[in-house]
Amino acid sequence: MDIKFAYWVPNVSGGLVVSKIPQRTDWTFDYNAKLAQTAEEVGFDYALAQARFIASYGAEYQLEALTTVAALAPVTNKLKLIAAVHPGLWHPGVVAKMGATIDFISKGRFCLNVVSGWFKDEFTIYGEPWLDHDERYRRSEEFIRVLKGMWTEEEFHF
Repeated sequence: MDIKFAYWVPNVSGGLVVSKIPQRTDWTFDYNAKLAQTAEEVGFDYALAQARFIASYGAEYQLEALTTVAALAPVTNKLKLIAAVHPGLWHPGVVAKMGATIDFISKGRFCLNVVSGWFKDEFTIYGEPWLDHDERYRRSEEFIRVLKGMWTEEEFHF
Protein backbone atom coordinates (compact mmCIF):
# COMPACT_ATOMS: atom_id res chain seq x y z
CA MET A 1 0.00 0.00 0.00
CA ASP A 2 1.35 3.41 -0.96
CA ILE A 3 -0.18 5.93 1.43
CA LYS A 4 0.26 9.62 0.61
CA PHE A 5 0.07 12.43 3.14
CA ALA A 6 -1.12 15.97 2.58
CA TYR A 7 -1.72 19.05 4.70
CA TRP A 8 -3.82 22.17 4.33
CA VAL A 9 -1.60 25.17 3.71
CA PRO A 10 -2.73 27.83 6.20
CA ASN A 11 -2.75 30.56 3.58
CA VAL A 12 -5.60 32.28 5.39
CA SER A 13 -5.76 33.72 8.88
CA GLY A 14 -7.75 31.80 11.45
CA GLY A 15 -5.97 28.49 10.96
CA LEU A 16 -8.71 27.03 8.73
CA VAL A 17 -10.89 26.56 11.78
CA VAL A 18 -14.49 27.70 12.04
CA SER A 19 -14.54 28.71 15.67
CA LYS A 20 -15.08 31.64 17.99
CA ILE A 21 -11.94 30.60 19.88
CA PRO A 22 -9.01 32.82 18.84
CA GLN A 23 -6.62 30.94 16.55
CA ARG A 24 -2.86 31.34 16.69
CA THR A 25 -1.92 29.76 13.34
CA ASP A 26 -0.01 32.22 11.19
CA TRP A 27 -1.00 32.81 7.57
CA THR A 28 2.04 34.73 6.29
CA PHE A 29 4.31 33.50 3.53
CA ASP A 30 7.34 33.18 5.80
CA TYR A 31 5.38 30.89 8.13
CA ASN A 32 4.06 28.88 5.18
CA ALA A 33 7.54 28.47 3.69
CA LYS A 34 8.87 27.08 6.99
CA LEU A 35 5.82 24.82 7.33
CA ALA A 36 6.25 23.46 3.79
CA GLN A 37 9.92 22.74 4.41
CA THR A 38 9.08 20.98 7.67
CA ALA A 39 6.32 18.99 5.94
CA GLU A 40 8.85 17.80 3.36
CA GLU A 41 11.37 16.85 6.03
CA VAL A 42 8.86 14.69 7.93
CA GLY A 43 7.51 12.94 4.83
CA PHE A 44 4.42 14.78 3.65
CA ASP A 45 3.71 14.40 -0.08
CA TYR A 46 1.22 17.21 -0.82
CA ALA A 47 0.37 20.71 0.32
CA LEU A 48 -3.06 22.13 -0.59
CA ALA A 49 -3.57 25.90 -0.61
CA GLN A 50 -7.23 26.80 -0.39
CA ALA A 51 -8.95 29.48 -2.44
CA ARG A 52 -10.37 32.30 -0.31
CA PHE A 53 -11.04 35.77 -1.61
CA ILE A 54 -12.85 37.61 1.16
CA ALA A 55 -12.92 37.66 4.94
CA SER A 56 -15.08 34.89 6.34
CA TYR A 57 -15.18 32.60 9.39
CA GLY A 58 -12.06 34.24 10.84
CA ALA A 59 -10.12 34.31 7.58
CA GLU A 60 -9.62 38.07 7.59
CA TYR A 61 -6.35 37.82 5.65
CA GLN A 62 -5.56 35.54 2.74
CA LEU A 63 -2.73 34.65 0.42
CA GLU A 64 -4.10 33.69 -2.99
CA ALA A 65 -3.59 29.97 -3.70
CA LEU A 66 -1.94 29.96 -7.16
CA THR A 67 0.60 32.62 -6.28
CA THR A 68 1.24 30.98 -2.91
CA VAL A 69 2.17 27.62 -4.43
CA ALA A 70 4.27 29.40 -7.06
CA ALA A 71 6.19 31.09 -4.25
CA LEU A 72 6.56 27.80 -2.33
CA ALA A 73 8.04 26.04 -5.38
CA PRO A 74 11.60 27.43 -5.08
CA VAL A 75 11.76 26.90 -1.29
CA THR A 76 10.77 23.21 -1.49
CA ASN A 77 12.14 20.21 -3.40
CA LYS A 78 9.72 17.27 -3.27
CA LEU A 79 6.36 18.50 -2.02
CA LYS A 80 3.57 18.41 -4.61
CA LEU A 81 1.96 21.86 -4.52
CA ILE A 82 -1.80 21.99 -4.97
CA ALA A 83 -3.63 25.24 -5.62
CA ALA A 84 -7.42 25.48 -5.37
CA VAL A 85 -9.25 27.56 -7.98
CA HIS A 86 -12.89 28.48 -8.51
CA PRO A 87 -14.21 28.36 -12.08
CA GLY A 88 -16.09 31.59 -12.64
CA LEU A 89 -13.58 33.62 -10.67
CA TRP A 90 -10.75 32.44 -12.94
CA HIS A 91 -10.58 32.09 -16.71
CA PRO A 92 -9.43 28.55 -17.57
CA GLY A 93 -6.93 29.79 -20.16
CA VAL A 94 -5.24 31.99 -17.57
CA VAL A 95 -5.14 29.14 -15.04
CA ALA A 96 -3.73 26.79 -17.70
CA LYS A 97 -0.88 29.20 -18.43
CA MET A 98 -0.21 29.92 -14.76
CA GLY A 99 -0.32 26.20 -13.94
CA ALA A 100 2.08 25.34 -16.76
CA THR A 101 4.45 28.06 -15.52
CA ILE A 102 4.30 26.87 -11.91
CA ASP A 103 4.79 23.28 -13.08
CA PHE A 104 7.91 24.34 -15.00
CA ILE A 105 9.30 26.33 -12.06
CA SER A 106 8.59 23.47 -9.62
CA LYS A 107 9.96 20.79 -11.97
CA GLY A 108 6.67 18.95 -12.28
CA ARG A 109 5.26 19.39 -8.77
CA PHE A 110 2.19 21.54 -9.57
CA CYS A 111 -1.29 20.13 -8.96
CA LEU A 112 -4.70 21.77 -9.22
CA ASN A 113 -7.85 21.44 -7.11
CA VAL A 114 -10.90 22.66 -9.04
CA VAL A 115 -13.55 23.79 -6.54
CA SER A 116 -17.06 24.47 -7.81
CA GLY A 117 -17.78 26.85 -4.94
CA TRP A 118 -20.06 26.99 -1.95
CA PHE A 119 -19.55 30.52 -0.62
CA LYS A 120 -21.96 32.72 -2.55
CA ASP A 121 -20.50 36.02 -1.32
CA GLU A 122 -17.10 35.24 -2.86
CA PHE A 123 -18.70 35.17 -6.28
CA THR A 124 -21.16 38.02 -5.99
CA ILE A 125 -18.69 40.45 -4.39
CA TYR A 126 -16.53 40.09 -7.52
CA GLY A 127 -19.52 40.60 -9.81
CA GLU A 128 -19.82 36.96 -10.79
CA PRO A 129 -23.40 35.62 -10.82
CA TRP A 130 -24.15 32.88 -8.31
CA LEU A 131 -25.17 29.75 -10.19
CA ASP A 132 -27.24 26.91 -8.79
CA HIS A 133 -25.42 23.74 -7.71
CA ASP A 134 -25.74 21.82 -10.98
CA GLU A 135 -24.67 24.81 -13.08
CA ARG A 136 -21.57 25.36 -10.91
CA TYR A 137 -20.56 21.74 -11.51
CA ARG A 138 -21.31 22.03 -15.25
CA ARG A 139 -19.04 25.11 -15.35
CA SER A 140 -16.33 23.16 -13.49
CA GLU A 141 -16.54 20.29 -15.98
CA GLU A 142 -16.14 22.77 -18.85
CA PHE A 143 -13.26 24.47 -17.04
CA ILE A 144 -11.47 21.11 -16.69
CA ARG A 145 -12.03 20.30 -20.39
CA VAL A 146 -10.37 23.60 -21.34
CA LEU A 147 -7.44 23.00 -18.96
CA LYS A 148 -6.87 19.48 -20.29
CA GLY A 149 -7.12 20.66 -23.89
CA MET A 150 -4.64 23.47 -23.37
CA TRP A 151 -2.22 21.20 -21.51
CA THR A 152 -2.38 18.22 -23.88
CA GLU A 153 -3.14 19.44 -27.41
CA GLU A 154 -0.70 21.20 -29.74
CA GLU A 155 -3.41 23.63 -30.81
CA PHE A 156 -6.61 23.89 -28.76
CA HIS A 157 -9.83 25.76 -29.53
CA PHE A 158 -12.94 25.86 -27.40
